[in-house]
Amino acid sequence: MNMPMPGTPSAEVGAAVSEPTTKVSTLPNGVRVITESKASMGCSMAIFCATGSRSETLETHGASHFMQHLAYKATVDKSHFGLTRAIEKLGGHVACGSSRDCITYAGECLTSNAGQLFGLMAETFLYPRLEKLDIDNARTLVLADIQNSMKNGAFAVQDVLHTVAYQGQTLGAPMLCNPHAAEMMKGSVIEAFKQTTISPQRIIVSAVGVDHDRMVEYADKAFGEMQPRSVSELVAAQYGGGDCRVPSEPGQVHLALGFEGMPCTAKESVAAAVLQSLLGGGDQFSAGGPGKGLTSRIFRNVLSHPEILTATSFNVSYKDSGLFGIQATVNAHDAQMAITSVAEELTSLRGGFSEEEVTRAKNMTISALFLNLETMGIATEDLGRQIMYYGSRKDGKALAAEVSAITSQDLQKVAKQILSSPLSFAAYGDVAYVPSYSEIVALTRA
Repeated sequence: MNMPMPGTPSAEVGAAVSEPTTKVSTLPNGVRVITESKASMGCSMAIFCATGSRSETLETHGASHFMQHLAYKATVDKSHFGLTRAIEKLGGHVACGSSRDCITYAGECLTSNAGQLFGLMAETFLYPRLEKLDIDNARTLVLADIQNSMKNGAFAVQDVLHTVAYQGQTLGAPMLCNPHAAEMMKGSVIEAFKQTTISPQRIIVSAVGVDHDRMVEYADKAFGEMQPRSVSELVAAQYGGGDCRVPSEPGQVHLALGFEGMPCTAKESVAAAVLQSLLGGGDQFSAGGPGKGLTSRIFRNVLSHPEILTATSFNVSYKDSGLFGIQATVNAHDAQMAITSVAEELTSLRGGFSEEEVTRAKNMTISALFLNLETMGIATEDLGRQIMYYGSRKDGKALAAEVSAITSQDLQKVAKQILSSPLSFAAYGDVAYVPSYSEIVALTRA
């Protein structure tokens, strides 16, 4: 096997693939640019603006939701058809999303077309056309979102949970526009929201697969002339806890028991992520072999009750707060049993963990981390959000090392800290059989 065959050319050992490099630059006006190298014919880019529904006032409520549906439509200089045609000519794929703390414009294309596509992304972000026709078209999509969310109990109960946890303020502001505000929305409201919340200091440009210096040039061309300006200060989230039930369709009820989790800037946030993996979750009809989380605590102890249709842990982190807990879906008359089971599972976290389940949870967390970062779009989002939250970026290896260092004592300490906060409880659907808040609190303090 180690002797060359006569007449056969020798194989050349290829050069080792270089490690991805991350670079960060800041434009004179405060716009930050972060890139990661990747040997690829394609690239992924995103524009992040650190604003969202938490930055809205009573007067501008719903503006970020409307901005999502005004994206990649008409701009001041281009019709909807013209912009769409320009994007498709480049082979681009684009998207826009708004959340509580961020509005994101994303795009993917061939690296050779990156500059042109980024220019179109920046144009739809900075200069959406806000005439009555454009607002009316966006209004149709916003109202459709509202209707769809009412049918999506898992989404609705999380929105209700945020509202009660933060008393309707900051992170508790509804992520979607309410129907009345949607009907009354005008272009002037969206313009006022942009003027009071968007500034160069809040803009982050991220990219994977684009040369850093070129990306800085693209960002400077798009945003370099923006002048820094005073915008409304971000009000710190104040967690309060409480109880909220929203009646909806009869038959099933969606439940969420949550506590104040770790802000993503806290060192304990890594332990909270492992704790979520340890709890796991899914539904009664999960199929498949290893990797489905069938050995997680929720599968073994909560979904062992056939009456509980779905149960899953959640760990939502923001810059200044977070929510941690379990949500479940059951037939309405099984609400008491489901809440008791979920409460028992949460309170059991105070009792400690076996080394076997801690190792398994850490491995699942690390595996999910690296598998997600293999996706170019997710890696681009990771770059932007880390700069937005931390001002710097830790790569996958650094994060994996932090996960590996977590001990069972770390998990128990974080679990006790989380469970010491006031309970936030939300129910959405057929709430007739849901026990009182005081009864649920007693279950979580047992």
